[in-house]
Amino acid sequence: MTRSAARRASAVQVDKSLPSGPSSEGEDSDSPASPPSASRVAWYWRLAMFLWVTSFAALLLYEWLLGIIKAW
Repeated sequence: MTRSAARRASAVQVDKSLPSGPSSEGEDSDSPASPPSASRVAWYWRLAMFLWVTSFAALLLYEWLLGIIKAW
């Protein structure tokens, strides 16, 4: 099998700068636009995790108390 020749390092494209995005009315024109935070979670996922954690804690507490009552 033959392979194509490797590309030369001098053929690298020059990085182009991204065009500036539209600025909102309240921001300074000097400050760069910040991307939206990736840590934002939808409200329904927060609700689902809250329900899961509370039900897990309730079941764990139930089993723990049931074990104490049986041992007593």
